[in-house]
Amino acid sequence: MARRRLSTEIVRDILRKIASGELSPGDQITTEAALCTEYEVSRSVVRDALQALNAKGFLVVRQGSVAIVAEKHRWNVLDTDFLTYTDGSRYFDHLHEARTTLEPHVAAAVAARADPEVCRKLTELNDRLLIEKSPEQHAQLDITFHDTLVQATGNPVLVSWHSQLVGLGRQTRHISSAVEGSIERAVFWHGQIIDAIAAGDEAAAAAAMTLHLRQVKTDLSQGSTQARVDDSSIQDRD
Repeated sequence: MARRRLSTEIVRDILRKIASGELSPGDQITTEAALCTEYEVSRSVVRDALQALNAKGFLVVRQGSVAIVAEKHRWNVLDTDFLTYTDGSRYFDHLHEARTTLEPHVAAAVAARADPEVCRKLTELNDRLLIEKSPEQHAQLDITFHDTLVQATGNPVLVSWHSQLVGLGRQTRHISSAVEGSIERAVFWHGQIIDAIAAGDEAAAAAAMTLHLRQVKTDLSQGSTQARVDDSSIQDRD
C-alpha cells in the first residue's frame, strides 16, 4: 500500500509539471536513478509511476531508454489527476461535441424501452435539482441523471464512456450552475426528455436531448465569460 501511495504522488507531481508546461511533449524525464534521489523512493516505486503515466498516455516509456513526454494526442485528458492541475475549459468544446454526438442516441435508445421505473428514477432526480442549493449538489445530481440514462441503455461501453467524462463534466456543471436560471432550464429539458421516454418516442427524446445540450452550451459560455470578468475584477483590486 505504501509503495502504491508513493508512486501515486510521483504520478501526480509529473502530471502537474506537464499540465503547467514545465514539461512539454518530447521532453526527456530524468533517469530512474535521478528520480529515486529526487523523490527519495526505491527504483520499483519510480518504475510503477512511470508505467502508470505510460498507461495514461502522458509518457512514452521504453525499456532501456529514458522516458519522454508523449505528444498531446496520446494524453488521456479526462484523467482525474490531470484535470486537477489543468484548466479544463480548453476541452469544453470537445466535451460538448462528444456529448452531442452520443447522448441524443442514448436518449432514443432508452425511449425505445419506455421503462416506467427508469422514468421514475429520472423524475426523482430532476425534482431534487430544484431543491438542492450548492453547485456541488447540482453537479452530482445532473451527472447522476445522465448516468441513469446511459445505464438504462444496457450498453456497458456507453456506461464506461460516460464515467470517463465525469471529471470534466463536473467542471462544466459548476460553471453553468452559477448562471441565473440555468438550473430551471435544465430541469425543463430534462422533463421533456423524460416525457418522450415515457411515451416511447425515440425521435422526440433525441430532439429534446439535443436542445438540452444546446442550452447547456449557452449557459456554460455565459458562465465562463462571467467567471473571467470576476477574475479580472479581483486582479484589478489587488
